[in-house]
Amino acid sequence: MADDALDKLSEADLRAEVERLRALVGPSERAYQQLRADVLGARDAAKGAELASGVLRGRIAALEVELTRARQDQARLQRLAFGGVAAVARKVDNSLRSRGR
Repeated sequence: MADDALDKLSEADLRAEVERLRALVGPSERAYQQLRADVLGARDAAKGAELASGVLRGRIAALEVELTRARQDQARLQRLAFGGVAAVARKVDNSLRSRGR
């Protein structure tokens, strides 16, 4: 009797039953292998991204050091330039005052 019931089912019905059973049991062995390959690929991509991130962090640190040095140099230069201008102005002012007496 069971054989008669199977004979009456169409190919589409049988395929639908196979898909229903696969959904209950889980993916096939091939799907597990593909999933493992995907996981390994994602892991490798993550490692590459971490490496690139580390390189960029290093470049940022180096640029911050260069910027700090440039700011220090600029401050020194401004002190020298304005200090020199102020000194010259004082000398001129003193010279003019001494002449005016």
